[in-house]
Amino acid sequence: KYKTYSAIQKKMKEVIANTAKDGWCVFTGWDVELVPDLPELSADYLDTTFSAEVKILVATQTGNSAFANRAALSSSHISADTPDPPGGTYVRDKDGNLTGQLLEEPAIFEVLRHTPLPSIKNIMDAIRVVLKEFTKAGLTTVTEMALSVSKTGSEHAHASGLPLQKLVSRDLDVVLHGIQDEILRLPVRLAYYTIAETGAGRSEREKIVPPPKTGNKRIWRAGYKSFADGTTHDGTAAIKMPYLHSGLTEKLSFPLNPNYGKLNWTCDELLQQVKPYHDAGWQVAIHAQGDRAIDQVLQVYEALGGKNRRHRIEHMGLASEDQLAKCALLNASPSMFVSQLYYYGKIFSKDFLGKDYTDNWSPVDFAFKYGCNVSLHQGTPYFPGPPQPLASMKTAVTRTHKDDGTTVYGPKHRISVHQAIQAYTTGPAWQLFRENELGRLKVGFNADLVILSANPYLVDPMKLDDPNTIRVVETYIDGHCNRISM
Repeated sequence: KYKTYSAIQKKMKEVIANTAKDGWCVFTGWDVELVPDLPELSADYLDTTFSAEVKILVATQTGNSAFANRAALSSSHISADTPDPPGGTYVRDKDGNLTGQLLEEPAIFEVLRHTPLPSIKNIMDAIRVVLKEFTKAGLTTVTEMALSVSKTGSEHAHASGLPLQKLVSRDLDVVLHGIQDEILRLPVRLAYYTIAETGAGRSEREKIVPPPKTGNKRIWRAGYKSFADGTTHDGTAAIKMPYLHSGLTEKLSFPLNPNYGKLNWTCDELLQQVKPYHDAGWQVAIHAQGDRAIDQVLQVYEALGGKNRRHRIEHMGLASEDQLAKCALLNASPSMFVSQLYYYGKIFSKDFLGKDYTDNWSPVDFAFKYGCNVSLHQGTPYFPGPPQPLASMKTAVTRTHKDDGTTVYGPKHRISVHQAIQAYTTGPAWQLFRENELGRLKVGFNADLVILSANPYLVDPMKLDDPNTIRVVETYIDGHCNRISM
């Protein structure tokens, strides 16, 4: 929506001007890669350009990093002497002073949890807006991978989360109890994963109980999530070959070269973090972008055992053939982020990762080769871009950038249209333990379906993202038409 810094700056200043001096402003979607004239942010820049009084937090498009002004840091009781939270970083300059940059969810949450609590009505209004976007994109079930539990026991949506984006909610059980009728009217099903806390940080309130044997079929907790590494967009995904050094990596404040990214935990720490959830019977999902992080997660899952749990690995951007073969052996479940190539293939190759790593980004073909039940995803409704499952399928089939149909990033990793459709239907249904209810048009299954204007098997794969060629006409859930055109 905002394609230049001048437009973004104008909007931010309008919002801040209408905020009380002791109030909060939280912005999401800061993306220097897609909007190249954006400046390098810092606490000082936010103070001088926008406000030193209003508390400001700006989350990047990935949600793995954010920038806070000094009022926000102070209000969150974060100073140069504050130790980094486990799994997160308060970035400091060479003199030990806070720059305002926050890396990873634990650090971002220490600021975000001090923002005001919205009402249940505001929560439901936000859910409706975002889920409407999913419905228009043709989705009937979506998954929120970043719901957090605060140290005070309230539920919180991560800055990069899906339906509760930018919201700090009340206790989720209380919210759900009050909106049972609303839930039945939601146009999609919503599964969510709560972020796993560390052993030291796990609250007494959060007693880990086994999954319920029965539950709500429209919205349910599917499991718990942790983060093994960061993201390629901040230079924090843990990789085996170093990141490139470029003007863009400098502007994005990548760690100094040689930079191999960072593992958020030791292998034993990660194991101890997720083991209580595994032992209680829950599915575990772990974010792992880099090949070093994927190795670590596979070690953890091998130590846990329990192949029937279908533990997930989120993103698997730089997965190798051997790693996906081991996923199949462990019955682990990969969810792959191939659509990064659609938006960032050129930048990955030129500025971040180099040609070899980029050509091997999200090798979905290996997942099918070894019999994994794989899904494709985007990070949020708006990262990268709005929800576009057809564009994501196109990327998996063609491995091309949205603005360049001639450069193919790793042609050997292209998959068929049928496989791409499986990765949006039967694969994710299996990952959510709903393979006997969802993902197929079959007698006895839920009547959830999408109507398209053309047959995706017959459309030129290069035009799968072209609404003039193929588009969503309607969706149904439990046999009820969502009337998306109204």
